[in-house]
Amino acid sequence: MNERCKGVLKMFRERAGLTQEEAACELCISVHTLSNYESYSLEVRKNLPPEEMILRMSELYQSDFMKILFLNETNLIFKSVFSNIELLDLPMAFIKHQVEREEVQELEGHYRKVILDNQIDDHESELAGSFLKELIESAMASMSLAFSTLEKTPPKMATPIKKKKISERRIILKERESIRVWG
Repeated sequence: MNERCKGVLKMFRERAGLTQEEAACELCISVHTLSNYESYSLEVRKNLPPEEMILRMSELYQSDFMKILFLNETNLIFKSVFSNIELLDLPMAFIKHQVEREEVQELEGHYRKVILDNQIDDHESELAGSFLKELIESAMASMSLAFSTLEKTPPKMATPIKKKKISERRIILKERESIRVWG
């Protein structure tokens, strides 16, 4: 949702195989409102969807990544921890992920001996700190790989079942709307 991920809501919607009209209908909002949400950028700071809408969108679009991006945009503590997540080309993201994972694995055997007694003593704190540092760097590299992969993955086609469900819901919503108008 920040500038690195501008248009991410649209990208997630498209990857779910939904048009703006279908998604707006499912989310019970207008196409105009959805369009505004999809145009959100860090520069303008307008049209950021509320938390409840992000949860509904992430469920509809089947994407937990949306929740992470939203937290990064709205929570200063989360942002300070996860600000190093970057979109890279896939080979670089994969290599960085592997290198960081290998660094964690090198320390795992030593760390296992430290934690067997369920506490970290003074003489073990340096190793614990090193392990924690490498673990966080590995997590960041994994997130970077996940986001980079997501960016490069072509939108999937919606399944006929999902399309049918959306069509049925659209009919029900239109029927309710006509009842309100005429009732």
